[in-house]
Parts: sequence; C-alpha cells; structure tokens
Amino acid sequence: MEEHRRRVRRPLGLEARQVQLHRQHAEDPVVCIAERAARIIRNLRAFARNEAEPAADVSLATVIADALEILAPRIAAAGAAVEAPDGPVPAVHGGRVRLQQVLINLVSNSIDAMEGQDGPRHVRIGAAVRDGRVRLTVRDSGPGLTDPDRIFDPFFTTKPVGAGLGLGLSISYGIVQSFGGDIRAENCDGGGAMFTIDLPAARGDAAAA
Repeated sequence: MEEHRRRVRRPLGLEARQVQLHRQHAEDPVVCIAERAARIIRNLRAFARNEAEPAADVSLATVIADALEILAPRIAAAGAAVEAPDGPVPAVHGGRVRLQQVLINLVSNSIDAMEGQDGPRHVRIGAAVRDGRVRLTVRDSGPGLTDPDRIFDPFFTTKPVGAGLGLGLSISYGIVQSFGGDIRAENCDGGGAMFTIDLPAARGDAAAA
C-alpha cells in the first residue's frame, strides 16, 4: 500500500512541477516577446499571400487584434492612439486575412491623414450589430476627406506624388464587396473622417469574442 502511494505521489509531484514551469515560462518577458514576434510573423506571412480566400465565419475580434499588432510600430512612431472596441465583438462571414488587409489599410490611411497635425491623433474602431448585419467603423480625428464620393475610385489619392498609388481603398472596396458587404466614407460633424463597413453576420454558432 505504501509503495502504491509513493507511485501516485511521484506523477502528481511531476505534474505540479510542470505546471510551475509553464507559469514561469508564460511570465518570462523574453518568452513573451518571442511569442509575440512569432505571431506577427505568422500574420505577415498570411497577409502577404495574395490568394483567393473563401468566405467563412470569422472572429472579427481576432481580425482587429492581429491588424493592430502588425500596425503597432507605425502607430507608436506616429504618436497616434488607436482604440479598439471595448465590448464583445460580433463574428462575421468573410475572410480573415482579407478583412485584416482592409482594416490595416483604413487605419494606415487615418494615421497618414493625421500626420503633422498639432491636435490629438486618435483612431477609434467600433463594432456593432445593426439590422442583422455587423457594422465595423473606423473614425479618426484628422482633417476629414476632401472628396468622400471619389475616395474609392481607382488611382484617386490626395497624398503627395510618390506617397501612394490611390489603389488601397479601391482594393478594400472590392474585398468587402466580394464578401457580400458594403463600405462607405463620410466626414463627421465633429471633425475627422469615418469609414463604415457593413458585413454579413456569422452564419453558424460562432460566438462573439
């Protein structure tokens, strides 16, 4: 009986040690940095692949988090603040990588628009369900759009020569349309511009994250 108890105690003691090592591993700042770098590399590789992506139920929260992780160095360099949704984010029906590309483009454009301004440089991302569809918004505190009606036209750009081809928003428009969505731009009464994306809600049991 005593021998049996010793055999039982050994695995339990080993398991406790493994749990302790796992906790130490998770709390090690070097390990955390390495894991974050690995996540960014995975996201960049997926982002760089220009492949057709079938529509599926997608966690919009993950799309937002991955996009902001890729943009983090640029956001910091621009002295901007980007606010993600602070509540549950509904799932959508679309493509994770392509939607991430759209969001990166919109946030990047907002940062470009606010470059050099003296006031706060703030971008707010919102997500909500409206009439059975998911509405994703990107609003900035910049000067607004000079011509919202032409903003999605190919080769239309207000950036200096050499700073852009004017294709990013046109491509984003096509991506959103391919998933059965819609995207529009407007100037806000309180200043700044806002892009609104309407997407189909998730068709399965994908929960908000």
